[in-house]
Amino acid sequence: MLDTRRRGFAAVVCAMLCAFLPQHRAAGEGTTQAAQPASNTGSKATAVPTRDAEVERGKHLSAMLGCAYCHMAMGPHGPDFSRPLAGGFEVQERAGTWRSPNITQHKGSGIGAWTDDQIAAAIREGVRPDGTQLYPVMPYINYNRMTDQDVNALVAYLRTVPAIDNVVAPNGELKLSRPRAPKPTSTPDPVDDPVKHGEYLVTIMNCSMCHTPAGKDGLPDLTRQFAGGVAIEIPMLGTGTLVASNITSDPSTGIGAWSQAEVERAVKVPGVGGARIQSFLTGWNQMSAIDLAAIAAYLRTIPPVANAVPRSTFRMAATRASLGAALPARVQR
Repeated sequence: MLDTRRRGFAAVVCAMLCAFLPQHRAAGEGTTQAAQPASNTGSKATAVPTRDAEVERGKHLSAMLGCAYCHMAMGPHGPDFSRPLAGGFEVQERAGTWRSPNITQHKGSGIGAWTDDQIAAAIREGVRPDGTQLYPVMPYINYNRMTDQDVNALVAYLRTVPAIDNVVAPNGELKLSRPRAPKPTSTPDPVDDPVKHGEYLVTIMNCSMCHTPAGKDGLPDLTRQFAGGVAIEIPMLGTGTLVASNITSDPSTGIGAWSQAEVERAVKVPGVGGARIQSFLTGWNQMSAIDLAAIAAYLRTIPPVANAVPRSTFRMAATRASLGAALPARVQR
């Protein structure tokens, strides 16, 4: 079981990518449009996919999973968007200080010397080449579900990332459990079943991280899975508090009264009080119609849990340049 004391940028990324579902139906804005086939993580692969197609698939997966936003070098005025995946984000919390590693192809300070299998093991099992178990700040428990096709595509894309020499200090000992993940079962992504395909995508996109409240023991309360209510502050990105929505099928406090089209629109064009987060949603804005419909179809099947969630008060900073110094995000469970 994941120790939900994990907080910081990893949770913020999931919040930015998923918790921006509005607390009410969207007011007629944002329409669902199909992306190009290369952006479709759920489309049927050809018998022998080309290397370019595999890399493009991996690039899209990386955007959907928000890899660059945790593994982001930090500059004097916030995230250094010129050096994605070079690591260096540092968060101080009760469990200790954790830092995101460099996952560019630099052979000294990055993962350029790792084999493809070693990179895949780090993603799906949370294991470094030397056998060290990663902390679950890296959501390998959810990534464990990733298919061979998708993890291979993600590795293929990472191989194309330019090497950046950025030495990141090790994490040291954190007061977090380090659960071991089972060997991946390589279960295919059931793309022909919209609900099951949506469940697969929701799993690897870590939606449960922010949308499932914790119980008294601090662990995810699986009786209230996806019921929302997790409060997050993101001082590096704006002001106010972001509250993860109830995305169960409860008709009063969740999304049970929403139509398929309304759920799709809320996922694809999220916003809080009109604050657009488009710069952080490249992978979601380019999501294919198939994937978007599948995610919405699955969300609408989640058992209802009555949990009235307060409205978010978060307001995005006007521009990236106005974000100011990067500060650790604070998440209250």
